[in-house]
Amino acid sequence: MNSALVMRLIAKDWYLSRVPLSLIAAAGAGSTALLYLRNQTAGIVAIISTVITLVFLSILLPQLTIITERKERNLAFVMSLPISSMEYTAAKVLGNLSAFVVLWLAVSAGVLGTLWNAGFGGIIPLGVVIAFLPFVSFCMMLAVAIVKESEIWSMVTMGAFNVSYSFVWLAVIRFGLLAGADSPVPIWNGRLLGILAVEIVAIVAALAATFYLQSKKTDFV
Repeated sequence: MNSALVMRLIAKDWYLSRVPLSLIAAAGAGSTALLYLRNQTAGIVAIISTVITLVFLSILLPQLTIITERKERNLAFVMSLPISSMEYTAAKVLGNLSAFVVLWLAVSAGVLGTLWNAGFGGIIPLGVVIAFLPFVSFCMMLAVAIVKESEIWSMVTMGAFNVSYSFVWLAVIRFGLLAGADSPVPIWNGRLLGILAVEIVAIVAALAATFYLQSKKTDFV
């Protein structure tokens, strides 16, 4: 593998995404800061704004680094470099995934850690499950953007996941996922663990499918 060139492509994507990533990091810090106001309204706003921040993060990275690159016809230049199709795929997946995970982990840990320290440990299990939803969405949109190379397909995928978020709160109430939320310590029940397991499997499957489907392609430009 041409590791040096792969790392340069990753660094390029990080550099081109630096402004929106910085804004998202600031929004995540602001969400955490709201929790220190220690009132119910600020807490609700903080949690909602955290979810919105992570959703934006899951959307922006694939759009900026993959769809925009193809729209601006830069892919032909990239593929003219001494790099294979799988090395290109690795650069896109690793670049996007590393940038996403760093911010996702920082924002999620900041908010959930603050809730824990404030004595709201019971909300942590549900918070972790909800935090993983944008992670799943990101991996699915990343896979579609790389494999389909189509703005339309990416928009359809993005729209489908954005609509699905509307049903999350209904599911939380319908399936009793708030049980134990008032506990000072985290209480993991079988239902929450099952949902989390499905999310992790979906993440791994989306990333594995990306490499598999790319390996079957004959045309990359």
